[in-house]
Amino acid sequence: MSRRHVLVTGAGGFVGSALSRGFARLGWEVTAVDRHFDDAEQGGGIRRVSADLGAAGEPELPASDVVIHGAWVTSDPAMLGIHPAEYVAQNLRSLAAILEYAGRTRPHAFVFLSSSGVFSAHDGAGELNDGIQPTGTSPYAAAKRAAELLLPSALPPPTAVHVVRLGYLFGPGERARASRATVSLVGRLLEAARNGRPLVVPSDNPRRDWTFSQDLAPALDRLLTEAPRDHPAHLCSPHVRRDREWADLIASSVPDADLVPAAVPARPAKAPMVASDLPALGGFEWTTPEAGLELLLEAEAISS
Repeated sequence: MSRRHVLVTGAGGFVGSALSRGFARLGWEVTAVDRHFDDAEQGGGIRRVSADLGAAGEPELPASDVVIHGAWVTSDPAMLGIHPAEYVAQNLRSLAAILEYAGRTRPHAFVFLSSSGVFSAHDGAGELNDGIQPTGTSPYAAAKRAAELLLPSALPPPTAVHVVRLGYLFGPGERARASRATVSLVGRLLEAARNGRPLVVPSDNPRRDWTFSQDLAPALDRLLTEAPRDHPAHLCSPHVRRDREWADLIASSVPDADLVPAAVPARPAKAPMVASDLPALGGFEWTTPEAGLELLLEAEAISS
């Protein structure tokens, strides 16, 4: 029996890299595509292709059973020094290119990675389920939402189109890069702890859903066995933690960490995302933040 083949875009970044490695561990053949990769590692069932999907001319990519489109510039346009219109255009150009590829090669499934970032801080009543209409207005939210609406009609059968929203993520290998200028709260707290800086948490101590990045590939592997939904699915763990809980956990795990709670003004934060009811994920064991942090620290100790 031949190995299943998945093509992952944005594979040089935190999420795409976790997916590429995760699917390779599950026995898939993986083609990882990005503008550039932070290391030169090859092998392990992963073939890397350096290509700018939004540039003129189509890169030569092999046909695949599944396409996962994660290539997206998440940095704020102002941080990049570009106009919001150019920001939106960059992301939609890469989306159009991978859709043209999928239309030509007809994979069994196409997965678009959207985000809870489509929501605003005013959406939901304490939680964000998949029935709530997003009202985010940032360039990031607007571009992601436009793609969500476009995808179901862009690829007709036999390609099954899955649109999934990811929430807050943490895990090994997280680092800033041009397309993602800031890391997660967990990444920032860990960096502060290691460098002897105070662990600062917002004064309103918001609640957030947290998913361990290494859970994504096994979860998607199972999700691909069921028919797509007629609206975006929330793919996230049930684990919700306040920022202060994360700071306490990291302070207890990293020697000499200095916790400084309520040190910065509150900023409106969106409510935690609630996972969709997905039969394929019934009984799926999501990694807890506590277990995930332990695995993250172990992975970093091995790589250092």
